[in-house]
Amino acid sequence: MRRRSALRAVAASLGGLAGCVDRFPTGPADGDTASVAGSFDGDTDRPECEVESETVEVTVGDETREEETAATVPYPDPPTAFTERDVVEWVPSFEGAYLSHDVLCERSGSGRILRVDYRTDRTDVLDGSGDVTVVYLRYAGGATAGVDDGGMWEADIGFTAVSYAVDETGAARVEFDRPLEPGHEEFESERRDPIEEGTLVAAFD
Repeated sequence: MRRRSALRAVAASLGGLAGCVDRFPTGPADGDTASVAGSFDGDTDRPECEVESETVEVTVGDETREEETAATVPYPDPPTAFTERDVVEWVPSFEGAYLSHDVLCERSGSGRILRVDYRTDRTDVLDGSGDVTVVYLRYAGGATAGVDDGGMWEADIGFTAVSYAVDETGAARVEFDRPLEPGHEEFESERRDPIEEGTLVAAFD
């Protein structure tokens, strides 16, 4: 359970998109301090398993061929530093690993996923003025090919948008209801706070 009382110092951290809307100030309003990991009770909550690639037979038309299934991407180590630049580089890498685990860990039935595609569209800092850096990431990602009962299927992928809050203690993640274009008039009202509304997905020792 999240400790909401500890969030006043970062509740306003989802300031506007840099260059598009104004930022909110970040510092504690009443002298309290809060870290990302310290704002949550309990352990991290993220999809986690280890799926290795394997060779399967796939039927395409009258042809049977061998294909390699998708494997999970390991979660990256914490950033070596926590500057705005370091966090902006780390977030897309972590989200790519998160996506691969999310797609592959909960699979069921006899089907196998052959390909998980992930293409980042944009990464923007929503707030970097305090200890917590808040990053908005929009990407296209998901399972794009698989095999079920021996037959191959393919699928298109749409856009997803997430926001991360990262500091030296950990990272929190929240998914947007829809991937609005930054600067869109509804972006301001529909953005979500990864600490207030999200989940702790990484804790750094």
